[in-house]
Order: sequence, then structure tokens, then C-alpha cells
Amino acid sequence: MNLKHKNIVLSFLFFLLITLLIFYRGPCFLLEGTFQQDEYDFLKNSIEHGFFKGLIYVYSGAGYFNFWTNFSTSFASLFPEAISKIVVTYFALSVKLLIFLYIYFNDSTLFTKFWHKIFAIFVILFSPPMTPEVWMTTIHSNEYFGIFAFVLLFSNFKKSYYFKKNLTIILLFISGISSIYAAILTPAFIVKYMINKSKINLSKLISIFSAFILQLFIVVNNYLLNVGHGQRFEIEFYKFISYVYNVLVRSFFGSNIPKNLFVETNFYILKYFNIFVILLFLFLTFYLIFYIFKKRDKVLYLIVFCLLIVSLFIMIGSLYSDFVGGRYAVVPGIIVIFLVFRIFIIETFFPIKSLASILLISSLIIGLVEFKYKSPLPQLLNCSYFSLDK
Repeated sequence: MNLKHKNIVLSFLFFLLITLLIFYRGPCFLLEGTFQQDEYDFLKNSIEHGFFKGLIYVYSGAGYFNFWTNFSTSFASLFPEAISKIVVTYFALSVKLLIFLYIYFNDSTLFTKFWHKIFAIFVILFSPPMTPEVWMTTIHSNEYFGIFAFVLLFSNFKKSYYFKKNLTIILLFISGISSIYAAILTPAFIVKYMINKSKINLSKLISIFSAFILQLFIVVNNYLLNVGHGQRFEIEFYKFISYVYNVLVRSFFGSNIPKNLFVETNFYILKYFNIFVILLFLFLTFYLIFYIFKKRDKVLYLIVFCLLIVSLFIMIGSLYSDFVGGRYAVVPGIIVIFLVFRIFIIETFFPIKSLASILLISSLIIGLVEFKYKSPLPQLLNCSYFSLDK
């Protein structure tokens, strides 16, 4: 067997493994299909108003454009309901596979080696931030396209063909009109172009900026010109604590370990616990700032900038005044893991490199355990939970 055939076989076996893991987490999704309530509202709109009006639908419960959900539910509306559930579910699956295929077969300034790509795919598939809440639903393709835009930011075209460059530009625009998380990363693409003023970076910037303008227009019309959405812009002290737990802690230690250590023991209600959390967070933040400037790594700069953008967005824009967990923590959680991953790659000082490796290994192992067996929200992996008749 020559090298080319060997690579084809290995690629096939790897994606077979990915498919089996996806099937293992929730077989009913791929065999029966399901609708979440919000998703069914999209389908109902397409049935009532037609395919093309379904494509431009803006769901009032979200207030931004979600092209992928519109397209999938509009297409599904052409079939009987029993089949349309499966159609929509496989559209949700296709987004995951698209991200994995892109990472696997394209060059990146973040994932520069083959094992980097494998690691990245596993992180996006089953690390702790990937809560069951966003599993197999096109509504939450919003989070996956946000992750995809982050991946596309670091695409490397020095050895790529013309087709790949244009495909990336198209995928970036689709991500931007399908995900508010993707659209808000526009400033990172501006910085990327300022760092490297190449034609492809300019094209990527134009692509994501066009999507951003569209999303901004829709958001302004749905929020700033409407009343009753003020709660999204409220921030309480416990929202910060929620961010620390759901983004910084859960990304590496999952849900079960922190709950057993701090909640079951009532440790979190101790008098100075919140003060300790704040001081520790500030210490780590200042150290990270010092570390980043010391390293002078452009990729690290971009990762941190993306994290700041997304973190600020979820703190301001989450539906709750004291909570940024669940779906809100998905994109920043993944970025935090890739931030530690970049530190591991560029670091030569053994203690820091070892700490980074421990965090990364912990994230994958605990994520795999909580993928199904110890899932913090096992009911969301059961299709009957989403029954519209209950």
C-alpha cells in the first residue's frame, strides 16, 4: 500500500470513528430526528409562508438572522413531518462534519501539525463546553458556526488552491449570516488584515464584514427599536461568577468535578469564597496579559482578542442577568481551550508547558466521560424530551 492509499484509509477510519461517536451520544437523533420547540417555529413559518419567505425569516425569540436554520427548515417543509424531523437533524449534523472536514483537509496557522488537527476536532466534538443543549439542532448551529468562523480566521492559504480560497470566503459569509457569534468576530478579521495585508485576508474581511452589516441591521431593528428586551443588557455580580465557572472552570474540569468539590460540600457558600474567586481571576488575568506581551506571538494575540470579543458579547447579550452558562459558554469555552493549546505549543518553560498539557488532557478525558455517560443534562440526549406532544 503506497502512502496516498494509506492516507485515504486512515482518513476514512478517523471519520468513521467520529461518526460512531456522534451516533453513540444520541442514536435516536440520527434514526428518528427531532424538533426543538423554537426549531419547529421556523418550520411552521416555512409551511405557512412558503420556502422563499422561510429563507429570510427572522425569529423574534432570537432577534438576529440564522440562515442555516432558515434553509434547513425551509427545505424540510417540503417533506411530511416524520421525514422533516430527520432532514433538519441531518442539517445540524452537516455543520459539525463540515467543520471537521475543513480542519482536517486545510492548512492553518493555529493547527500546524496533523495531531493538532485531530486534537481540534476532538475538542469541538466532545470537550466540556459542548453542552447537550447545542447537540443536533440547527437552532444552535449558531454556536457551531461561531466556532467555524474562529477556525477560518486562522486558515493558511500559502499552499492552497484557488478553489479552497474561494470556498473559505463563501463559508465565512454563510457563517456570519448563520451565527451572531461569527459576525461579532469581524474586528478580529480587521486585525488579521492589518497584520498581513494580503488579498485573501482582505477578501475574508469583506466577506465577514458584509455578514456583520446584515446582522447589525437586523439586531438594531429587533432590539434597539423594540421594548421588552432590556434584560439582555443587565449584568449582575453573579453573572461574572457564572462566567468564571462556565467558561474558565468547566472547559477543563467539566460539570461533575466542580459540583462535587464546591456545591455538594457547600464550599461555595463560604463567606469569602466569591472574593477569592475574583482575586484569583484578577491575578490570572494580569499574569496572562504579561505573558502575552512577553511572548509576542501574533496567533496568541488573535486568540485572546477573539476571547475578549465573545466574552464581552455574552456578558452583555445573554438572556439572563446572572447566567452565562449552557449555550452562551460554548464559543468562549472552546476559544479558552485553544488559548491554552497555543500556550502549550509555543511554551518552552517546562512548568507552564506541563500545566497547559494537564489542562488539555483533563478537558478531553472529562469531556469524553461527560459526552454521554456522565452528561450534566442527560435528558437533552433523549429525543422524547423534545416531543412537541408532551
